Amino acid sequence: MLIRYFVENFMSFNNQVEFSMIPGKGRLLSSHIVKGKKSSDIDILRSAIIYGSNAAGKSNLIKSIDFARNLIIKGTKGLEQIPIKKFRLDIKSVNKPTKFQFDFKFKEKYYSYGFNLDSNQIDEEWLYKINKFREKLLFRRRTLEGNKVDIKFGKIPYLRSQNLQFLKFVGKGTRPNQLFLTESIQRNVKYFEDVYEWFNDVLRIIFPATKYKGIEFFFSKREEIKDILLKLLQFFDTGISDIVCEKFILEKEIKDVPEDMIEKLKKRLIKKSATAILTSPNNERYLVYKDTKGELRALRLTSRHTIKNSKKHAIFGIDEESDGTQRIIDFLPVLISIFQANNIFIIDEIDRSLHPLLAKKFIEVFHKMSSKINAQLIVTTHDSNLLDLKLIRKDEIWFIEKNRAGESNLYSMEEFKPRYDKNIQKGYLLGRFGAIPFFRDIKELRW
Repeated sequence: MLIRYFVENFMSFNNQVEFSMIPGKGRLLSSHIVKGKKSSDIDILRSAIIYGSNAAGKSNLIKSIDFARNLIIKGTKGLEQIPIKKFRLDIKSVNKPTKFQFDFKFKEKYYSYGFNLDSNQIDEEWLYKINKFREKLLFRRRTLEGNKVDIKFGKIPYLRSQNLQFLKFVGKGTRPNQLFLTESIQRNVKYFEDVYEWFNDVLRIIFPATKYKGIEFFFSKREEIKDILLKLLQFFDTGISDIVCEKFILEKEIKDVPEDMIEKLKKRLIKKSATAILTSPNNERYLVYKDTKGELRALRLTSRHTIKNSKKHAIFGIDEESDGTQRIIDFLPVLISIFQANNIFIIDEIDRSLHPLLAKKFIEVFHKMSSKINAQLIVTTHDSNLLDLKLIRKDEIWFIEKNRAGESNLYSMEEFKPRYDKNIQKGYLLGRFGAIPFFRDIKELRW
């Protein structure tokens, strides 16, 4: 679970901002808090909703998390530059490093991992084990003049002296433009794999253009997924009466796929778990994978709609469904995964293509389904209908506002302390909390 996130000197964020999932003192909706078992554990909120006007920096906050995640997971190649996007409206920011830091909980342990960097190198990188009262160093790495690396290690469980020497060797051999965490995983060092796993497997980000991927695979392997998916689609009033995953042998049963495309898929799908999305010349969408014999298989998800005055059904490809239905399908992995793992889903513009009542119901369903598991949902939105203190807590509401210098600032509704019985939606639209657009007189356009 995400506890806190810090970013500085990235896109529209000049000075350091802090986004926190640590609950305030409010007692309402206590089920939205995952409480620690020990006094030293950190309590964490299950959800957060981030508001702001257009161009205020909501998407930039999500992009900053996505940038850091990709750098950790994918790393860099050779001596390539790191494609960092610093704040451009302050001359001092050019020579100032960019900072990212994540405090999180994973497998009942608490970590703080972060790094400072510019386009040429990682200036500093650190990892601590933390709790409510203290922190313990696991490693700290600095890049010195001449691209020399200084790295120090704290007390790492099960680390013997001979392995410590190897760790130091890996640390000092890490390229200046590469994170040590990433390098250690690539060198098959196991001591920090939980931290890497959190970024790779737990932290999920959905942008407005993100399309669903892999539902077909789960659908074909586990029958209960079909029941869950269908119930959710019917619950959200999509008009779908049934959903079917069709299975094909790619080269034998799908005739309109060019041979060169098939050869590319064979070369790409090397790992057993690898999948690829294929759009045929007829615009039909398939999920492709290799079976145990190395043969290409294709899965296609289709929906069924009842035909009026008939017992027959009309068959639709998912791409033929409305934008709203497709958007719901994009979000369904959030709800489906709640039955499988403690994932964190960050959704940028949850209200894109969704009716306001549907977005509200989605968050309500998330909280009901996640009550016995440590999942999190963080969304950005313009939808003021979600500002309901019966749906979310004050400390789960955040605002982003851009000042005259073009800097995005982040703050919580907890700072305003509105009464529970107040209409906070009305207060927000009246500008009491900021983070809304202000317009000039239309006469100034002189049309």
